[in-house]
Amino acid sequence: MNQTTDTRSRKKVSWRAAMVTAPSVPPVYGIAVEVAEHNLIILADKEVKVGTSCHVYLDIPGTQVNKKNYVDFTGNISCTSLMGQVSMFRHIVQIKEINSIQRENLLKALKSTS
Repeated sequence: MNQTTDTRSRKKVSWRAAMVTAPSVPPVYGIAVEVAEHNLIILADKEVKVGTSCHVYLDIPGTQVNKKNYVDFTGNISCTSLMGQVSMFRHIVQIKEINSIQRENLLKALKSTS
């Protein structure tokens, strides 16, 4: 199985997400519902076209209650589909570039998610 179809490593989450496709375009806000080390699924009201490269920001759970904890990386939209029941777009995002500290923070957040 490839990274796009392998769902065994993805964990179910409910993290706020933002996808920035260009500096001059407003972000597309959504919710990350499944996350793994190399890919994730984001539900959003707006469509981001397949093949689009974007900067992704995830609001991950932190150890301190009042402190916001974010992970950011560059990703590529590998699949987009409209989910009719909820009228939202399901985006599968492949993580392309993430620095080592951000990857470590992402893995810690995934480990703490049950």
